[in-house]
Amino acid sequence: MLKKLVEIAIKLTSETDPDRLLQLIIDSATKLINAERASVFLYDESKKELYSKVGTGVNQEEIRFSVNSGIAGYVARTGETLIIDDPYNHHLFNKEIDSKTGFITRNILSVPMKNIEGKIIGVFQVLNKYSDVFDQEDCEYAQAFASISAVAIESARLIDEQKRQYELLQRAYKELQEAQETIIKQEKFAIIGQLASGINHEIKNQLGVVMAVEAIRKMFPDNQKIQLYTQLILEARNRIVNLLDEIKDFTKSKTYEKQPINLNDLIKNTIHLCQFDKDLDTIKIIFYEDINLKPFALINRDKIQQVLINLIRNAGHASPPKSKIEIFLEKVENDWLIKIKDYGSGIPEEIQDKVWEPFFTTKTTGTGLGLDICKKIIENHDGKIWFESKVNSGTIFYIKIPAFVEL
Repeated sequence: MLKKLVEIAIKLTSETDPDRLLQLIIDSATKLINAERASVFLYDESKKELYSKVGTGVNQEEIRFSVNSGIAGYVARTGETLIIDDPYNHHLFNKEIDSKTGFITRNILSVPMKNIEGKIIGVFQVLNKYSDVFDQEDCEYAQAFASISAVAIESARLIDEQKRQYELLQRAYKELQEAQETIIKQEKFAIIGQLASGINHEIKNQLGVVMAVEAIRKMFPDNQKIQLYTQLILEARNRIVNLLDEIKDFTKSKTYEKQPINLNDLIKNTIHLCQFDKDLDTIKIIFYEDINLKPFALINRDKIQQVLINLIRNAGHASPPKSKIEIFLEKVENDWLIKIKDYGSGIPEEIQDKVWEPFFTTKTTGTGLGLDICKKIIENHDGKIWFESKVNSGTIFYIKIPAFVEL
Protein backbone atom coordinates (compact mmCIF):
# COMPACT_ATOMS: atom_id res chain seq x y z
CA MET A 1 0.00 0.00 0.00
CA LEU A 2 2.90 2.34 0.74
CA LYS A 3 4.15 1.84 -2.81
CA LYS A 4 0.70 2.76 -4.12
CA LEU A 5 0.68 5.96 -2.04
CA VAL A 6 4.09 6.94 -3.42
CA GLU A 7 2.91 6.32 -6.98
CA ILE A 8 -0.25 8.35 -6.35
CA ALA A 9 1.77 11.20 -4.81
CA ILE A 10 3.96 11.38 -7.91
CA LYS A 11 0.89 11.49 -10.18
CA LEU A 12 -0.94 14.11 -8.14
CA THR A 13 2.01 16.47 -7.71
CA SER A 14 2.74 16.25 -11.46
CA GLU A 15 -0.72 17.55 -12.40
CA THR A 16 -0.88 21.36 -12.41
CA ASP A 17 -4.39 21.93 -13.77
CA PRO A 18 -6.74 22.34 -10.74
CA ASP A 19 -9.82 20.74 -12.35
CA ARG A 20 -7.94 17.78 -13.80
CA LEU A 21 -6.20 17.33 -10.45
CA LEU A 22 -9.54 17.06 -8.59
CA GLN A 23 -10.73 14.41 -11.02
CA LEU A 24 -7.44 12.54 -10.63
CA ILE A 25 -7.80 12.65 -6.83
CA ILE A 26 -11.27 11.15 -7.04
CA ASP A 27 -10.26 8.41 -9.48
CA SER A 28 -7.22 7.52 -7.39
CA ALA A 29 -9.19 7.52 -4.15
CA THR A 30 -11.84 5.07 -5.30
CA LYS A 31 -9.14 2.63 -6.42
CA LEU A 32 -7.00 3.06 -3.30
CA ILE A 33 -9.83 2.64 -0.78
CA ASN A 34 -11.80 0.22 -3.01
CA ALA A 35 -14.92 2.34 -2.84
CA GLU A 36 -17.78 3.08 -5.21
CA ARG A 37 -17.58 6.84 -5.22
CA ALA A 38 -15.48 9.76 -3.94
CA SER A 39 -15.87 13.50 -3.61
CA VAL A 40 -13.62 16.43 -2.81
CA PHE A 41 -15.18 19.44 -1.08
CA LEU A 42 -12.97 22.53 -1.12
CA TYR A 43 -13.34 25.22 1.52
CA ASP A 44 -14.21 28.75 0.41
CA GLU A 45 -13.09 30.70 3.46
CA SER A 46 -14.49 34.04 2.25
CA LYS A 47 -18.03 32.62 1.97
CA LYS A 48 -17.72 30.00 4.72
CA GLU A 49 -18.87 27.38 2.22
CA LEU A 50 -17.76 24.00 0.94
CA TYR A 51 -18.05 23.30 -2.76
CA SER A 52 -17.47 20.33 -5.04
CA LYS A 53 -16.73 20.59 -8.75
CA VAL A 54 -16.31 16.93 -9.72
CA GLY A 55 -17.43 13.47 -8.64
CA THR A 56 -17.33 10.09 -10.33
CA GLY A 57 -20.66 8.89 -11.54
CA VAL A 58 -22.39 12.26 -10.96
CA ASN A 59 -22.94 15.10 -13.39
CA GLN A 60 -20.09 17.51 -12.90
CA GLU A 61 -22.03 20.41 -11.46
CA GLU A 62 -20.72 22.64 -8.68
CA ILE A 63 -22.45 21.94 -5.36
CA ARG A 64 -22.17 24.53 -2.59
CA PHE A 65 -23.36 24.42 1.00
CA SER A 66 -22.60 26.09 4.32
CA VAL A 67 -19.68 24.78 6.36
CA ASN A 68 -22.15 24.63 9.26
CA SER A 69 -24.19 21.84 7.66
CA GLY A 70 -23.74 18.20 6.74
CA ILE A 71 -21.10 15.60 7.45
CA ALA A 72 -18.45 17.32 5.33
CA GLY A 73 -19.18 20.61 7.09
CA TYR A 74 -18.70 18.99 10.50
CA VAL A 75 -15.36 17.48 9.43
CA ALA A 76 -14.23 20.82 8.02
CA ARG A 77 -15.12 22.65 11.26
CA THR A 78 -13.69 20.15 13.71
CA GLY A 79 -10.85 18.51 11.78
CA GLU A 80 -12.13 15.08 12.88
CA THR A 81 -12.21 12.00 10.66
CA LEU A 82 -15.63 10.30 10.56
CA ILE A 83 -16.62 6.73 9.66
CA ILE A 84 -20.39 6.41 9.31
CA ASP A 85 -21.78 2.90 8.77
CA ASP A 86 -25.48 3.83 8.74
CA PRO A 87 -25.74 7.29 7.14
CA TYR A 88 -29.54 7.30 6.76
CA ASN A 89 -29.92 7.26 10.52
CA HIS A 90 -27.19 9.84 11.12
CA HIS A 91 -28.43 13.31 12.07
CA LEU A 92 -25.87 15.08 9.83
CA PHE A 93 -26.58 13.08 6.66
CA ASN A 94 -28.44 14.90 3.87
CA LYS A 95 -30.76 12.40 2.16
CA GLU A 96 -31.83 14.87 -0.56
CA ILE A 97 -28.82 14.25 -2.80
CA ASP A 98 -29.48 10.47 -2.84
CA SER A 99 -33.16 11.17 -3.51
CA LYS A 100 -32.32 13.35 -6.51
CA THR A 101 -29.67 11.05 -7.99
CA GLY A 102 -31.08 7.65 -7.07
CA PHE A 103 -27.78 6.75 -5.43
CA ILE A 104 -27.88 4.76 -2.17
CA THR A 105 -25.20 5.64 0.35
CA ARG A 106 -24.34 2.60 2.54
CA ASN A 107 -21.30 3.96 4.39
CA ILE A 108 -19.08 7.03 4.44
CA LEU A 109 -15.46 7.81 5.25
CA SER A 110 -14.93 11.58 5.60
CA VAL A 111 -11.44 13.04 6.13
CA PRO A 112 -10.22 16.66 6.54
CA MET A 113 -7.66 17.87 4.00
CA LYS A 114 -4.89 19.91 5.64
CA ASN A 115 -2.09 21.83 3.99
CA ILE A 116 1.52 21.85 5.23
CA GLU A 117 0.57 24.55 7.74
CA GLY A 118 -2.13 22.36 9.22
CA LYS A 119 -4.90 24.55 7.84
CA ILE A 120 -8.01 22.77 6.56
CA ILE A 121 -8.54 23.49 2.85
CA GLY A 122 -11.32 21.00 2.24
CA VAL A 123 -12.83 17.58 2.97
CA PHE A 124 -12.17 14.29 1.20
CA GLN A 125 -15.00 11.75 1.20
CA VAL A 126 -15.35 8.17 -0.07
CA LEU A 127 -18.66 6.30 -0.20
CA ASN A 128 -19.68 2.65 -0.19
CA LYS A 129 -16.69 0.39 0.31
CA TYR A 130 -17.18 -2.57 -2.04
CA SER A 131 -15.99 -5.40 0.18
CA ASP A 132 -17.32 -4.42 3.59
CA VAL A 133 -17.43 -1.36 5.84
CA PHE A 134 -14.65 1.18 6.33
CA ASP A 135 -12.18 0.26 9.08
CA GLN A 136 -9.27 1.90 10.90
CA GLU A 137 -6.80 0.88 8.22
CA ASP A 138 -8.94 2.57 5.57
CA CYS A 139 -9.03 5.62 7.79
CA GLU A 140 -5.23 5.79 8.04
CA TYR A 141 -4.74 5.37 4.29
CA ALA A 142 -7.42 7.97 3.59
CA GLN A 143 -5.74 10.46 5.95
CA ALA A 144 -2.38 9.95 4.23
CA PHE A 145 -4.06 10.28 0.85
CA ALA A 146 -5.86 13.47 1.97
CA SER A 147 -2.56 15.04 3.07
CA ILE A 148 -0.93 14.26 -0.29
CA SER A 149 -3.97 15.63 -2.12
CA ALA A 150 -3.99 18.85 -0.07
CA VAL A 151 -0.36 19.57 -0.93
CA ALA A 152 -1.03 18.85 -4.60
CA ILE A 153 -4.11 21.13 -4.62
CA GLU A 154 -2.22 24.01 -2.95
CA SER A 155 0.64 23.63 -5.45
CA ALA A 156 -1.74 23.54 -8.44
CA ARG A 157 -3.60 26.60 -7.11
CA LEU A 158 -0.34 28.51 -6.76
CA ILE A 159 0.78 27.60 -10.27
CA ASP A 160 -2.65 28.50 -11.66
CA GLU A 161 -2.60 31.85 -9.83
CA GLN A 162 0.89 32.59 -11.10
CA LYS A 163 -0.24 31.81 -14.65
CA ARG A 164 -3.17 34.17 -14.19
CA GLN A 165 -0.89 36.90 -12.84
CA TYR A 166 1.55 36.41 -15.72
CA GLU A 167 -1.34 36.81 -18.16
CA LEU A 168 -2.35 39.99 -16.34
CA LEU A 169 1.24 41.26 -16.54
CA GLN A 170 1.39 40.50 -20.26
CA ARG A 171 -1.90 42.32 -20.74
CA ALA A 172 -0.62 45.26 -18.70
CA TYR A 173 2.57 45.42 -20.73
CA LYS A 174 0.60 45.23 -23.96
CA GLU A 175 -1.66 48.04 -22.76
CA LEU A 176 1.42 50.14 -22.06
CA GLN A 177 2.81 49.50 -25.52
CA GLU A 178 -0.53 50.43 -27.05
CA ALA A 179 -0.62 53.54 -24.89
CA GLN A 180 2.82 54.54 -26.07
CA GLU A 181 1.86 53.88 -29.67
CA THR A 182 -1.24 56.03 -29.14
CA ILE A 183 1.05 58.96 -28.39
CA ILE A 184 3.38 58.28 -31.30
CA LYS A 185 0.61 57.66 -33.85
CA GLN A 186 -1.43 60.83 -33.23
CA GLU A 187 -2.16 62.98 -36.23
CA LYS A 188 -0.06 66.09 -36.77
CA PHE A 189 -1.46 68.82 -34.65
CA ALA A 190 -1.55 72.56 -34.84
CA ILE A 191 -2.67 73.23 -31.28
CA ILE A 192 -0.46 71.17 -28.99
CA GLY A 193 -2.52 71.85 -25.89
CA GLN A 194 -5.63 70.36 -27.50
CA LEU A 195 -3.74 67.24 -28.56
CA ALA A 196 -2.19 66.79 -25.10
CA SER A 197 -5.63 67.00 -23.48
CA GLY A 198 -6.97 64.36 -25.81
CA ILE A 199 -4.00 62.08 -25.22
CA ASN A 200 -4.26 62.63 -21.48
CA HIS A 201 -7.77 61.19 -21.42
CA GLU A 202 -6.88 58.21 -23.59
CA ILE A 203 -3.67 57.37 -21.77
CA LYS A 204 -5.42 57.40 -18.38
CA ASN A 205 -7.98 54.95 -19.72
CA GLN A 206 -5.37 52.61 -21.13
CA LEU A 207 -3.09 52.76 -18.11
CA GLY A 208 -5.84 51.80 -15.68
CA VAL A 209 -4.83 48.14 -15.73
CA VAL A 210 -1.37 49.08 -14.45
CA MET A 211 -2.87 49.89 -11.05
CA ALA A 212 -3.03 46.13 -10.44
CA VAL A 213 0.72 45.71 -10.93
CA GLU A 214 1.67 47.08 -7.51
CA ALA A 215 -0.72 44.63 -5.88
CA ILE A 216 0.86 41.78 -7.82
CA ARG A 217 4.30 42.81 -6.57
CA LYS A 218 3.08 42.55 -2.98
CA MET A 219 1.45 39.17 -3.59
CA PHE A 220 4.70 37.62 -4.82
CA PRO A 221 7.53 39.45 -2.99
CA ASP A 222 9.93 36.51 -3.39
CA ASN A 223 9.27 35.81 -7.08
CA GLN A 224 12.18 37.55 -8.83
CA LYS A 225 10.66 37.16 -12.30
CA ILE A 226 7.41 38.84 -11.29
CA GLN A 227 9.31 41.55 -9.43
CA LEU A 228 11.42 42.21 -12.57
CA TYR A 229 8.48 42.40 -14.97
CA THR A 230 6.35 44.54 -12.69
CA GLN A 231 9.25 46.94 -12.18
CA LEU A 232 9.70 47.21 -15.96
CA ILE A 233 5.98 47.89 -16.37
CA LEU A 234 5.95 50.59 -13.71
CA GLU A 235 9.03 52.22 -15.21
CA ALA A 236 7.44 52.09 -18.66
CA ARG A 237 4.33 53.76 -17.25
CA ASN A 238 6.46 56.56 -15.83
CA ARG A 239 8.20 57.05 -19.17
CA ILE A 240 4.83 57.34 -20.92
CA VAL A 241 3.64 59.93 -18.40
CA ASN A 242 6.91 61.85 -18.83
CA LEU A 243 6.58 61.71 -22.60
CA LEU A 244 3.05 63.05 -22.32
CA ASP A 245 4.32 65.92 -20.17
CA GLU A 246 7.01 66.58 -22.74
CA ILE A 247 4.41 66.89 -25.50
CA LYS A 248 2.10 68.95 -23.33
CA ASP A 249 4.86 71.45 -22.57
CA PHE A 250 6.33 71.20 -26.03
CA THR A 251 6.69 74.92 -26.59
CA LYS A 252 7.81 75.76 -23.04
CA SER A 253 11.28 75.89 -21.61
CA LYS A 254 11.63 73.27 -18.87
CA THR A 255 13.97 72.67 -15.97
CA TYR A 256 14.54 69.05 -15.00
CA GLU A 257 15.57 67.63 -11.67
CA LYS A 258 19.07 66.26 -12.15
CA GLN A 259 21.49 64.10 -10.23
CA PRO A 260 24.85 62.41 -10.93
CA ILE A 261 24.20 59.26 -12.97
CA ASN A 262 26.64 56.64 -14.24
CA LEU A 263 26.14 56.63 -18.02
CA ASN A 264 27.52 53.08 -18.36
CA ASP A 265 24.78 51.79 -16.08
CA LEU A 266 22.12 53.89 -17.80
CA ILE A 267 23.06 52.61 -21.25
CA LYS A 268 23.09 48.99 -20.12
CA ASN A 269 19.71 49.37 -18.42
CA THR A 270 18.29 50.97 -21.58
CA ILE A 271 19.54 48.10 -23.73
CA HIS A 272 17.88 45.66 -21.31
CA LEU A 273 14.57 47.51 -21.68
CA CYS A 274 14.86 47.51 -25.49
CA GLN A 275 15.12 43.72 -25.47
CA PHE A 276 11.39 43.66 -24.67
CA ASP A 277 10.56 45.77 -27.76
CA LYS A 278 9.03 43.52 -30.43
CA ASP A 279 10.32 45.86 -33.16
CA LEU A 280 13.88 45.09 -32.06
CA ASP A 281 13.48 41.31 -31.78
CA THR A 282 16.01 40.47 -34.50
CA ILE A 283 18.40 43.37 -33.85
CA LYS A 284 21.56 42.83 -31.81
CA ILE A 285 22.42 45.82 -29.60
CA ILE A 286 26.09 45.99 -28.57
CA PHE A 287 27.57 48.37 -26.03
CA TYR A 288 31.35 48.67 -26.05
CA GLU A 289 31.77 49.50 -22.39
CA ASP A 290 35.06 50.84 -21.07
CA ILE A 291 35.15 49.54 -17.49
CA ASN A 292 38.00 51.92 -16.67
CA LEU A 293 35.76 54.93 -17.14
CA LYS A 294 33.65 56.48 -14.41
CA PRO A 295 31.24 58.30 -16.69
CA PHE A 296 29.11 60.37 -14.34
CA ALA A 297 26.92 63.17 -15.71
CA LEU A 298 24.48 65.50 -13.98
CA ILE A 299 21.27 64.53 -15.73
CA ASN A 300 17.61 63.65 -15.37
CA ARG A 301 17.86 59.88 -15.71
CA ASP A 302 14.38 59.29 -17.16
CA LYS A 303 14.72 62.04 -19.77
CA ILE A 304 18.10 60.88 -21.06
CA GLN A 305 16.87 57.30 -21.11
CA GLN A 306 13.88 58.50 -23.13
CA VAL A 307 16.32 59.97 -25.68
CA LEU A 308 18.37 56.76 -25.83
CA ILE A 309 15.28 54.58 -26.30
CA ASN A 310 14.03 56.87 -29.08
CA LEU A 311 17.35 56.78 -30.94
CA ILE A 312 17.76 53.00 -30.52
CA ARG A 313 14.23 52.37 -31.78
CA ASN A 314 14.80 54.69 -34.74
CA ALA A 315 18.02 52.82 -35.53
CA GLY A 316 16.19 49.51 -35.31
CA HIS A 317 13.41 50.69 -37.63
CA ALA A 318 16.00 51.78 -40.19
CA SER A 319 17.96 48.51 -39.98
CA PRO A 320 17.42 45.23 -41.84
CA PRO A 321 16.53 42.08 -39.83
CA LYS A 322 19.44 40.42 -37.97
CA SER A 323 21.43 43.63 -38.15
CA LYS A 324 23.21 45.27 -35.23
CA ILE A 325 23.26 48.57 -33.38
CA GLU A 326 26.53 49.63 -31.77
CA ILE A 327 26.82 52.03 -28.84
CA PHE A 328 30.04 53.74 -27.77
CA LEU A 329 30.86 56.03 -24.84
CA GLU A 330 34.03 58.10 -24.63
CA LYS A 331 35.46 61.16 -22.91
CA VAL A 332 36.03 64.20 -25.11
CA GLU A 333 37.67 66.97 -23.11
CA ASN A 334 35.08 67.93 -20.43
CA ASP A 335 32.19 66.06 -22.03
CA TRP A 336 30.89 62.55 -22.44
CA LEU A 337 30.16 61.54 -26.04
CA ILE A 338 27.62 58.80 -26.73
CA LYS A 339 27.52 57.30 -30.24
CA ILE A 340 24.64 55.17 -31.50
CA LYS A 341 25.50 53.54 -34.81
CA ASP A 342 23.32 51.46 -37.10
CA TYR A 343 23.90 49.80 -40.47
CA GLY A 344 20.51 50.59 -41.90
CA SER A 345 19.10 52.50 -44.84
CA GLY A 346 20.55 55.86 -43.82
CA ILE A 347 18.98 59.31 -44.09
CA PRO A 348 18.88 60.84 -47.58
CA GLU A 349 20.91 64.04 -47.82
CA GLU A 350 17.97 66.06 -49.10
CA ILE A 351 15.98 65.58 -45.88
CA GLN A 352 18.79 65.65 -43.31
CA ASP A 353 18.13 69.31 -42.48
CA LYS A 354 14.47 68.57 -41.79
CA VAL A 355 14.75 65.71 -39.28
CA TRP A 356 14.84 68.11 -36.30
CA GLU A 357 11.74 69.98 -37.39
CA PRO A 358 8.54 69.35 -35.43
CA PHE A 359 6.06 67.08 -37.24
CA PHE A 360 8.57 65.98 -39.88
CA THR A 361 8.62 62.20 -40.31
CA THR A 362 9.24 59.63 -43.01
CA LYS A 363 7.27 56.98 -41.08
CA THR A 364 3.65 56.20 -41.84
CA THR A 365 2.84 55.91 -38.12
CA GLY A 366 4.93 58.70 -36.58
CA THR A 367 4.14 62.22 -35.42
CA GLY A 368 7.56 63.71 -36.17
CA LEU A 369 7.97 64.88 -32.57
CA GLY A 370 10.50 62.27 -31.39
CA LEU A 371 13.78 63.83 -32.55
CA ASP A 372 12.64 67.36 -31.79
CA ILE A 373 11.82 66.35 -28.21
CA CYS A 374 15.18 64.56 -27.97
CA LYS A 375 16.95 67.71 -29.11
CA LYS A 376 15.14 69.83 -26.52
CA ILE A 377 15.98 67.38 -23.74
CA ILE A 378 19.68 67.30 -24.62
CA GLU A 379 19.88 71.08 -24.95
CA ASN A 380 18.18 71.38 -21.55
CA HIS A 381 21.17 69.41 -20.22
CA ASP A 382 23.60 71.90 -21.81
CA GLY A 383 24.45 69.24 -24.36
CA LYS A 384 24.39 68.76 -28.10
CA ILE A 385 22.94 66.14 -30.43
CA TRP A 386 23.72 65.61 -34.10
CA PHE A 387 24.16 62.82 -36.64
CA GLU A 388 26.10 61.62 -39.66
CA SER A 389 24.38 59.46 -42.24
CA LYS A 390 24.94 57.86 -45.62
CA VAL A 391 22.27 56.15 -47.67
CA ASN A 392 22.54 52.34 -47.57
CA SER A 393 25.46 52.53 -45.14
CA GLY A 394 23.82 53.61 -41.91
CA THR A 395 23.62 56.45 -39.42
CA ILE A 396 25.53 57.55 -36.32
CA PHE A 397 23.82 59.75 -33.74
CA TYR A 398 26.05 61.68 -31.35
CA ILE A 399 25.05 62.94 -27.91
CA LYS A 400 27.45 65.19 -26.02
CA ILE A 401 26.75 65.82 -22.32
CA PRO A 402 28.94 67.71 -19.85
CA ALA A 403 30.84 65.44 -17.47
CA PHE A 404 29.96 65.73 -13.79
CA VAL A 405 32.71 67.25 -11.70
CA GLU A 406 32.28 66.87 -7.96
CA LEU A 407 33.22 70.06 -6.14
